[in-house]
Amino acid sequence: MSQSYKHILVFCLRKIGDAIIATSVPYLLKQAYPDAKITMMVKPLTKEIVTNHPMIDEVMLYNYSHKASLREIRQIATEIKQRDFDLCIVADNKPRSAMLAWLAGVPKRIGFEKIEFRNMYLKLFYTDIIKIDYDAQQTLQAKNHEIFINRFTGKYDVAKMMLPASTEENNAKADMLLAQAVKEQGKEHQKHLNIALCIQSGAATKDWPIERFAATIKRIAAKYNAVFYVIGSPADIAAAERLKTMLSFPLSILCGKTNLVELSCVLRKTDFFLTIDTGSTHMAAAIGIPMVAIYGGTSPQKWGPYCEDAITLAPDYPCHPCDGTKIKCSSPKCLLTISVDEAVAACEKVLKITETPTFELNHKKRTMTKHPHS
Repeated sequence: MSQSYKHILVFCLRKIGDAIIATSVPYLLKQAYPDAKITMMVKPLTKEIVTNHPMIDEVMLYNYSHKASLREIRQIATEIKQRDFDLCIVADNKPRSAMLAWLAGVPKRIGFEKIEFRNMYLKLFYTDIIKIDYDAQQTLQAKNHEIFINRFTGKYDVAKMMLPASTEENNAKADMLLAQAVKEQGKEHQKHLNIALCIQSGAATKDWPIERFAATIKRIAAKYNAVFYVIGSPADIAAAERLKTMLSFPLSILCGKTNLVELSCVLRKTDFFLTIDTGSTHMAAAIGIPMVAIYGGTSPQKWGPYCEDAITLAPDYPCHPCDGTKIKCSSPKCLLTISVDEAVAACEKVLKITETPTFELNHKKRTMTKHPHS
């Protein structure tokens, strides 16, 4: 579309991985409208992902739960209205986001929807609906964003996920943690690979058995000289400690020791990543880390890592993908169809194309400098 916009609001009221993927939206908008101010509304959980971001000029927080009262909804709509947005992009496909844009009176409200009888009401909230006329469930979400924005702008730009700029302090913290891991594992004067592990998501439909992680890591360690470290939140420490007891060699636990920006700095200094489907998977994809990602209930065709040098493993099971809607499993059998042999073969395939080990790797190409406008 030929019209230009001065102040654009992008909604992404979802989790960390979704927010990272959705950073492709402001990137694409900046290609089409380089002079526009772009504001992104997110939940507090994902604030770090979009703060000090090279493509995002302002961050608004949605501080309410999904059970927010009508008074709270009106309050946030008033805050949106006061900023005089002339365009709103609902990147999270949430009816609440569309309703907020409508209540705030944003003159141009764009959604990417397949309108059916069950969601016919969305026509009220949007001024323009970009139709989904292909199989979006078999398309990576970053590419879905690309199709959405390009159809609206009339451009043909390629989606690019971007992380916030890191500071010297962020990088120093990452260097310190990795130096400690190298020392703990006695690899100070050896050429080695830095291998990160993410072993728990908190969702039963995503978590591959820790015993299989242990068996896979043992076989990788037998072939490659590597420093292994587990990343994650404080809630993942117990699982990491359990994994550690299953190994006969050292394992460093970085869970809970970084914020999201510091974690991105750790990943930029990582040579290979073995992970399940979590937000850190998409963070690593944005950086371009070679990885093997093990998927449970979710579909790697839609939610897989958007990068090269990544292999996804998914269950061969009749009800896959479930995405938590078709069936509720407290202990999913589908994950057991992914064998240790399969995981090891995938890891070795990716490791063969991994760059020079971190011991002698220049990481400048993986380091983002501080945003000049911050």
